[in-house]
Amino acid sequence: MTEVIEQPAVEQRTGERILGALLYALFGLIVGTVTTFLHRGRVELFDTTLWVGIVLGLACILCLGIGLRLYLVDRWMTTGFAAGVVVAVGVLGLWNPGSSVVVVGDAFGLAWLALASLIAAACAFWPQLPSRRARTTPVRDEYDGRSPTNLEESPK
Repeated sequence: MTEVIEQPAVEQRTGERILGALLYALFGLIVGTVTTFLHRGRVELFDTTLWVGIVLGLACILCLGIGLRLYLVDRWMTTGFAAGVVVAVGVLGLWNPGSSVVVVGDAFGLAWLALASLIAAACAFWPQLPSRRARTTPVRDEYDGRSPTNLEESPK
């Protein structure tokens, strides 16, 4: 006897989807803002400068994007998160009249602008992964370990 595990289909309304996407866009704005301000972080180790801010910032966006994409069935929320990150990184990358620049126009700044936006968009628009197949292994009795289809099997 095989046991098939099915999850009940949950129908979401359009209003719930839009509200969820807006909330995840706000979350993406927060993540994009924090990581943009911290992307220039570096650590001096002996005589070497390690630019850990850009690596940790990109890893943070990547892990959150993949986690949201794998956890949430609907693509709206992940797209909202990605849009929030792209907007935050893009707005903070602009030059403003007060001469305050958050993203400097050097190699690290340009890499941050490009990679943060590409990673967020890639996580949002990654194709739908196939769901797990139904389990086809026979269920064993917890007491003696025998399969219900083959009762003459002796326990070990």
